[in-house]
Parts: sequence; structure tokens; C-alpha cells
Amino acid sequence: MTNKGTPYIDRTGTMIIPFSADQKYHFWNGGQPLSETLMELNMPEDIWHRHIEKPYPGNTD
Repeated sequence: MTNKGTPYIDRTGTMIIPFSADQKYHFWNGGQPLSETLMELNMPEDIWHRHIEKPYPGNTD
């Protein structure tokens, strides 16, 4: 499992960013871009595309 203050992906593949998480993860409130958080979490490509339209790191498409 994960620390309650750390972003994580739930069983359905949805990214959860708890309000208790470090403010840097609050992309909706001036935090780092969601893409940076996804990279920190080492998200696989299919999960990446569920949350962001930006190309998956390493892909040129």
C-alpha cells in the first residue's frame, strides 16, 4: 500500500492525489505538472494516457 499523503494509482487505474499530499503534487493549485508526478510514479504507458494527452516519455508519436 502507500502512505496516505503520497499520490498513487488505485485498482481501477485512477491516479489519487490526497489533499494531505505535498503541495508540489497539487497540479490544480500551482503544483508541478501532472506529467512530472506521473513520471515520478513510473506510470506505464496505458495509465499515462488515461490521465494526460502529452506523449509518453520516450515515444515520438
